[in-house]
Amino acid sequence: MIKALFILSFLILEGFEFYMDFINDRHNEEELPENVRDVYDQEEYDRWRHYSKERGKKNRIRSLIQLVLTLIFLGCNVHAKLFGIFSHYNVYLRYFICIVVFMGINMIITLLFSYYSTFVIEEKYGMNKTTKKTFFLDSIKSIVFGAVLNTLLIFIVMYLFETYGNAAIIWASIVFSGISLLIALIVVPLMRIFNKFTPLEEGELKDKLLGLCEKYHVQIKKIVVKDASRRTTKANAFCTGLKKKTISLDDNLVNDYSTDQIVAVFAHEFGHAKYKHVLKSLPFGILTIFLNFGFCGLFLNTSSFFTAFGFAGINYYFMLEYVELINWPFLKISDLISNYLSRKHEYEADAFAAKEGYGEDLISALKKLVKESLSDINPHPWEIALNYSHPTLSMRIDAIRKTQYL
Repeated sequence: MIKALFILSFLILEGFEFYMDFINDRHNEEELPENVRDVYDQEEYDRWRHYSKERGKKNRIRSLIQLVLTLIFLGCNVHAKLFGIFSHYNVYLRYFICIVVFMGINMIITLLFSYYSTFVIEEKYGMNKTTKKTFFLDSIKSIVFGAVLNTLLIFIVMYLFETYGNAAIIWASIVFSGISLLIALIVVPLMRIFNKFTPLEEGELKDKLLGLCEKYHVQIKKIVVKDASRRTTKANAFCTGLKKKTISLDDNLVNDYSTDQIVAVFAHEFGHAKYKHVLKSLPFGILTIFLNFGFCGLFLNTSSFFTAFGFAGINYYFMLEYVELINWPFLKISDLISNYLSRKHEYEADAFAAKEGYGEDLISALKKLVKESLSDINPHPWEIALNYSHPTLSMRIDAIRKTQYL
């Protein structure tokens, strides 16, 4: 019965995701908001639709393959059988083997579809600049980094629950919240695994960026340019750090946008730092982590959950891998709230840039960013609520112009 309910919950989740894709595709056929009709001309909008359909088809095929594999794994107790094959090894090595095997299966699927997306779809629409050498090197790095990180996290969870029992729900929440915050603060060193960063050259752009920081008494550690153009035509920027900030600008941004557009994009990122949005998001993030570990604690106190899938006892890898197939309704509610808060922070950051006099420059930069990445500018409201951490382009333009007229 437990297995049947678990699989039923998984199928309901997949059905929900399919329905969301369906209504979003239908909504794309509707008329665009007035303030974004100049982003794409008719030929470009038709190009975006073809791009969206090709990506959607690719994603649906991938989801179907993963659905079938998951049903086979769950229905045939594949995880328990693999764990049993290596029963003569110590438990830590068995977990590592399971992680490598199942992560390897997932990575094969991911690599195949990512390769097709990069060298067929993205190439077709002029957005790919990645070489095959870079693509495979990135993939190898991701596999190694992911295997090590996932193994470490499982061992941490295992240690905490076996040492502290149900009190580990609190300890695990604290530890994982700390890890999340640490990752946010050391994002540049982590990104150096994949990208090169060079100091921004002296000139008008650097002077304007430093001038904005000096105005608000913000200390700058360094301003760097990321080699994003090795992989894509898309562009981005971010500002990170506690006391001393590191500013990162994609080289696509530096090379293809005007100075005021770049400063406008940075002013938005600077707004996030000024208003301490990372720290403000932390309490809800901690609550979400706590509730997730609460579900883990519930599973660990329900031995029949593990025996239903062929295990003789508790299996931490299986619990962490599949807990979301039961608690997904909670996760959807959590997404609604976290995305709402994130969109609120985006509005605040946009307003900061607008108040600094960069409203129109930010709008023009956002339009260019959306156009060059062939982004969806007319998603369904439910899609926005559940999956968009940023407001749509139309929503941002309306909010920026309201700020300008205050």
